[in-house]
Amino acid sequence: MKVKIADFMENVQEGNFNQTSLEISKDDLLQEDLWSLNKAKEQLEKDVADNKLSQVMIHVADAEFEINFYLETGVINLPFDDAKKVTHFFDDDAEVETKIYLSTACDYLNASKFHIDLISENVLKNAEIKHAMDIMKDNYETSVENFSNKEEVEKEDK
Repeated sequence: MKVKIADFMENVQEGNFNQTSLEISKDDLLQEDLWSLNKAKEQLEKDVADNKLSQVMIHVADAEFEINFYLETGVINLPFDDAKKVTHFFDDDAEVETKIYLSTACDYLNASKFHIDLISENVLKNAEIKHAMDIMKDNYETSVENFSNKEEVEKEDK
């Protein structure tokens, strides 16, 4: 889907995009069950067909800490939360194709508590869905490890 940069920024900043929320269990995530990403793909395709920007949030419901994954139709590897920074990379009147990005937000992921990956140039194919699930699983496992290490560090500090 093509979008004018000024329109993209305005729509994102005003919340004029479809938001969908899904919950996944950590077992489904660790077993790489693709149902959540297939649901996300359906929603993204529907929104793009309706010429709307889309964000699908996948929350790990039973994790020991807050961790969320976001599939977004963006124009550059920035989450919707940072849409105003898009002007650093494009002119306002530029018209560009949207792409699908996967963001991970978790306090225990890394120092920035965030990671973003380009998943697809347009429509999610099966290999891209599998790749997205691999990233989600890896980011979750990294966060679990960092969360566990945090508790050990706190015990040592006492």
